[in-house]
Amino acid sequence: MGQHYSQLSLRERMTVDLLHREGLSVRSIAARLERSASTISRELRRNAKPTKRWSGPY
Repeated sequence: MGQHYSQLSLRERMTVDLLHREGLSVRSIAARLERSASTISRELRRNAKPTKRWSGPY
């Protein structure tokens, strides 16, 4: 019945950061993490600036 969505873990966020810095595409990162490309795209867009909890930016 529908899909269950969960937030990215800190480990996944760190992986997104690393792979993005290496120049991988959003789709490639999504495939490696077994997540939707839209999830990765949204993560990169939302966390492009540093915050109190994330030293970012991507």
